[in-house]
Amino acid sequence: MRSIINISLILVLLAAVTVGLVMTMLYARGQAEKVLCTNIRVVIADSSLNRFVHKEDIPAIFRRSGLSYFGKKVSEISTMEMENALMKRSLIKSAEVYTTADGTLHVSVRQRKPIVRVYAQNGQSFYIDDEGFIIQPYSGYTSSVPIASGHIASPFGSGFTGSMFAFFEEKKKSDTLLCQLYNFARYISESAFWQAQVEQIYLTPQGRVELVPRVGAHLIRMGTFERFEYKLHKLEVMYEKGMPVNGWNTYELIDLSFGKQVVCRRKKT
Repeated sequence: MRSIINISLILVLLAAVTVGLVMTMLYARGQAEKVLCTNIRVVIADSSLNRFVHKEDIPAIFRRSGLSYFGKKVSEISTMEMENALMKRSLIKSAEVYTTADGTLHVSVRQRKPIVRVYAQNGQSFYIDDEGFIIQPYSGYTSSVPIASGHIASPFGSGFTGSMFAFFEEKKKSDTLLCQLYNFARYISESAFWQAQVEQIYLTPQGRVELVPRVGAHLIRMGTFERFEYKLHKLEVMYEKGMPVNGWNTYELIDLSFGKQVVCRRKKT
């Protein structure tokens, strides 16, 4: 009998605690619905690496999209619409927007990571990010990545943004040169050594690749993109062993297209 009474008491206490919690939550929700938005806190991921998106850009995007928040009840703020407005900008990879009970609108944005800027023959210019996403340049915003120019044809329409791989799949075709350029630029972007070396990638009319380094006055001929990892390895060995002895301004041409050899042409005196 005593055990039955104890169980009954426990059940009554649990019921009372549950009712209390529900009432507290309802009260808190009611109070939260009255809270006004008085502050915005913006976090831009990787802002030290890429400076495409600035904190002050976020409120401007909301204003242009007709999305108000200051002085508005947090319960009436459409965070989903705000996320959609941010994601329309090709430089933004992901966005999260939410409010807190203190009246703060929190915005967390992750930028895309450009790995090369392409200047095509038809006058188009665009970035390619590390996932093969085409980004249109914005006035006043640049990224310190290698420039690819020369005989590069762009298959994209003016102002195109989106995955180049999805584009090729939809059109049922492939652009071997752009894909090879993407693979090469991604390799460069993943190496601190090569990021500090390669400034420009030039494609000749014959489809040959030439590199302009950031250090030294020489031109680097690679041949094609085929086996570019091996070719860059040969160049790295030369940089580490040969350049300290001979000097960075000794050669005007370094050719990596001859199998295991590195062929150099000295500057004319």
